[in-house]
Amino acid sequence: MSYFMLFLSGSCSAFASILLRVAGQIPASAMRLDWASLASTPNLLRGGAVVAYGAGFVLYALALKRIELSVAYPLMVGIAILEIFGYGLLGGEAASVKSMMGALLVMAGIFLIYSQ
Repeated sequence: MSYFMLFLSGSCSAFASILLRVAGQIPASAMRLDWASLASTPNLLRGGAVVAYGAGFVLYALALKRIELSVAYPLMVGIAILEIFGYGLLGGEAASVKSMMGALLVMAGIFLIYSQ
């Protein structure tokens, strides 16, 4: 169960990063500086990112009760990296041989850390 919480923590972090990316792609001309803009799409996405980061923090804290820090942190960050890499691939971002090799190295590292 702790490893599942760790996986969810990494997923929350990746999701928050994706929300921030999408919010940043909305043209500045669509944003206003008044009270009504607080409920605008970019601000809602940023608020969702804050909630996702908060949920990830809580899940990570719960996972740390049973998993050593030297194992938990690399796994959580590796999961987030791979999920964001996958999002980029699905979103049409270019993937070089270097980036693909990097993703394979991250997966190998996760495997080696998890298999201790």
